[in-house]
Amino acid sequence: MRLRVLLLAAACAVVAVSSRADELAIYRAAGADAGLFDQYDNDGYSLAVTPRQGGELELSVRVSAMPLSSRAPFPTGAALDASLTRSAERDAFAKTLAGDAATQAQAVERVLSGVASYVRYDTDRSRRQDPASVFASRRGHCVGISELAVDLLRRVGITARTVQGVLRTKPDSDGYEERIGGVFHRWIEVYYPDTGFVFSDPSSSINSVDARYVPFKSRAFERPRQLRLTQVEASGRLDYPVRRLPDATLRVRPTGK
Repeated sequence: MRLRVLLLAAACAVVAVSSRADELAIYRAAGADAGLFDQYDNDGYSLAVTPRQGGELELSVRVSAMPLSSRAPFPTGAALDASLTRSAERDAFAKTLAGDAATQAQAVERVLSGVASYVRYDTDRSRRQDPASVFASRRGHCVGISELAVDLLRRVGITARTVQGVLRTKPDSDGYEERIGGVFHRWIEVYYPDTGFVFSDPSSSINSVDARYVPFKSRAFERPRQLRLTQVEASGRLDYPVRRLPDATLRVRPTGK
């Protein structure tokens, strides 16, 4: 019954919107930890980094409004990742979510919609955030939700990894830090053989993120303490279709015909 409900949620209608335009944002990064940022490009997303006087960096983010062009077939034919912890329950859950998807993009949408329906965001950062714990408790913050999403995608042969960085948010957001104008955040990248890596945020978007997301070039093993991030310019807006689930709303980057 639980899986049936999740699959129904993943099949919810996508509400279309009328227009799309590239989204742009420019930030200034300062402090000893500003070096965490570097040029970062994947399908639909670009971060350009330009040094400025005084040691600051200018960060220019562009997010494309173009549809995802991947036509990679599913199943992928890849062997099960030997590095994954054995879990018959998570194997079955991932396969059920992906179902009879004909393309990898369809499978990603179904798995990420299933994760958004199954796991609730929990501000308790003392909880364990490994995939097994999040799957068992059905609770997690951005780290745990992203780790579980990657785990499930890999169980159906889709290459994925987590990404760290800054998400610009409103001051009342959980974990908000004024010096960066947002929160330190975790999201994911999925690899499509015909287009390369593509961002998703399992709690809010599929196959894209917007210009509020600023990734680090590599994993920060400790929370950056010497970083200031300010926004100086923003334009455009991504009007992607919206998938409404019982406990989440996901923006879905369309797939080109």
